Amino acid sequence: MAMGPLELMILSFPAERLNDGVLATLNRLSRAGDMRVVDVLVVRTDSAGGSCTVEICELPGLPRDTGWARLATGLITETDLDEVARLVDDHTDALAVLLEHRWVNDLAGRVAAVKGTIVALTHIPGAPGRHRPMLTTTS
Repeated sequence: MAMGPLELMILSFPAERLNDGVLATLNRLSRAGDMRVVDVLVVRTDSAGGSCTVEICELPGLPRDTGWARLATGLITETDLDEVARLVDDHTDALAVLLEHRWVNDLAGRVAAVKGTIVALTHIPGAPGRHRPMLTTTS
């Protein structure tokens, strides 16, 4: 089965609110049947300009049985993580979520059934309330 288009979404949280934000975000995305979370990592920044990645299962206080730990597939690359670190403020944690848009495959099948094709699929970046450039990927 072909994988649908992938999109890397970056969410930032104050470091002290990350755990609440991670759970709320991943729980909401997992319930949205038209998308699938393919990979997820946390990027932590500091005032010295450094950054590091943290696996979901390493976050203190999160339940271990959420199933999110096995999502670290390695599809989010080191280059992606470097870009994420540049997008977020110091002392801010970012949640990098790689999403598969499953609905596109369903749509493509329905369009093909009537001899049509999807000619283009373009993402127009933007985030409510923020005027930062968004990281976009094509896969």
